[in-house]
Amino acid sequence: MDTSQVKNMSQMFLNCHSLKKLDLSSFKTKQVQDMSQMFSGCRDLKELNISSFDTSKVTDMQGMFSGCETLEELDLSNFDTTNVKDMTDMFKSSDELKSIKFGDKFVVPNQPRDLKMPEKTWIDIGTGTRDNPKPTVDGINSSELLSKADKGRWIVKPDEEYHGTMTVKINNNLSNDLIVEVPTDIQPEFVGSTFELPVPQKTGYKTAKKTIQVMALKDKLSSKDVVTYTPVKTKVQTQGMVEDFNEEITVYPDLKQAQIFDDNEELTDDKSFVGGSTWLSKKLWVIDGQKYYQADDHKWIKATEVFECKKIDATLQTKDVVITSLVDCRMDTLTNRGLGALSTWKAQNIAYLNHHKYYQIDENEFVDAEKVDVVNQ
Repeated sequence: MDTSQVKNMSQMFLNCHSLKKLDLSSFKTKQVQDMSQMFSGCRDLKELNISSFDTSKVTDMQGMFSGCETLEELDLSNFDTTNVKDMTDMFKSSDELKSIKFGDKFVVPNQPRDLKMPEKTWIDIGTGTRDNPKPTVDGINSSELLSKADKGRWIVKPDEEYHGTMTVKINNNLSNDLIVEVPTDIQPEFVGSTFELPVPQKTGYKTAKKTIQVMALKDKLSSKDVVTYTPVKTKVQTQGMVEDFNEEITVYPDLKQAQIFDDNEELTDDKSFVGGSTWLSKKLWVIDGQKYYQADDHKWIKATEVFECKKIDATLQTKDVVITSLVDCRMDTLTNRGLGALSTWKAQNIAYLNHHKYYQIDENEFVDAEKVDVVNQ
């Protein structure tokens, strides 16, 4: 909806009783002059996003949020009301309003009491959050709030201050007595406050959960979250022997994909190294008699699934024998194919199968280097 030229939004959502959530962040309101009773009577509206409204030309906000009986939060930080002449009953019967944010250009043309803002005690959130306020003032009434020059975010002051302990027991899979002291900067001041507490780290373990949510009850702090600690496995540097290699290797072409292992010789779900893949392997790892080539950082492939190779562009000629036999990557002789006497063939790679030199002439066809001559390279 293009609202860029709209000048009158009065009663636009009047008495939309079943409306529960409304996001108007894309509304263009730069030309709007009248927003009176725009949301009046939206008694079930709980969430309203009007944070991007441009109200610099608005002159009438009478009853704008009147009758929004379940609306709990409003962000008016972008509101410029310097041209507004009427805010009468702006918040009338919006009794559930618990959090409101004003900007520097939110000024009140009427007597503050005429806006009928719910009569509650308000505190600023200070260095805290809406859910865990750290107020710099003890509390002010609604008229005082509307008259303040330095607006910011304000919430209704909770009913009861918190005077309990500043430690919380963390539910976890390792210990029944994991108790953590809450850092000063997030210690709650009110019953009902909630905050995120960093999960304590344990040497040799890792956890997917980085924080837990804590609530201040009447006399203690409590969290329902459960932290699962998982052992961190020992890195390969302490096992076997790793040495520089820096040679190309190729996955056996008869494999769909090679098996890839991590630093602990455990199989990974990496299926990216398909048959015929060639790359420069920088490391060779030998552990308990098993040889691995490095596939990537912290990824290894067994020597039994690859062969060492070297790229070439050469022409080969067979010797003067009737048939020169071929083998596959596992050195099994091909029974359905051979090379004729004195015939020439292109070689793709030098391949070392079981430490013996072969030339690769097709995807899974290799000829013994001793049975051919290189005629062009």
